[in-house]
Amino acid sequence: MRNIKPELIAFIDDKLKNNGSAQYALREGDARSLFIYAAEACVGQMEKGVNSGYFVELCQRTVDNYAGGEAWCMAFIESMLSYVEHKLGVTSPVFSSEHCLTVWQNTPDEQRVRNRPLPGAIIIWRHGNTSNGHTGIVTEFLCDKMLTVEGNTGNGSFREGDGVYQKKRSTNIDGDMRVMGFLIPFTKLAV
Repeated sequence: MRNIKPELIAFIDDKLKNNGSAQYALREGDARSLFIYAAEACVGQMEKGVNSGYFVELCQRTVDNYAGGEAWCMAFIESMLSYVEHKLGVTSPVFSSEHCLTVWQNTPDEQRVRNRPLPGAIIIWRHGNTSNGHTGIVTEFLCDKMLTVEGNTGNGSFREGDGVYQKKRSTNIDGDMRVMGFLIPFTKLAV
């Protein structure tokens, strides 16, 4: 179960207070757009050490109230989902876990999309034939590329990086990471 910390809510609220589009999404109950704006507001947040630091640990605690230096790309996504749930009073059908492939396997099939979902979809990559993965939020599609916002990545790294970045990725394979598919984060507008 996701439970975003009040400090992270306040941080994102402060970042979005002057974003007219985000404020419109809040008023209109547009969960998917708010999900994107919240993630974009976090771009530039960096680790302090390895898989640690105040922002990172707030994200890690969203899922299980534990921050022990674990990889945090999925914890970042779960935190953005929890932010939208908190602000709009909606519930995402996306399974709650810090493990990318566990989220993929346990999220209902009707939330899965294999090709070109709408912006705001959660992308899940698999690292080779391992049980390791990576994740991000798709913000735009450009032919065979996509723009994403990802936690625990970096300028030159694909996964296990040092912060929240906007990235341009292949829609299929990037290095030894293969796209498993995409998850629809919210199914409807808030009421």
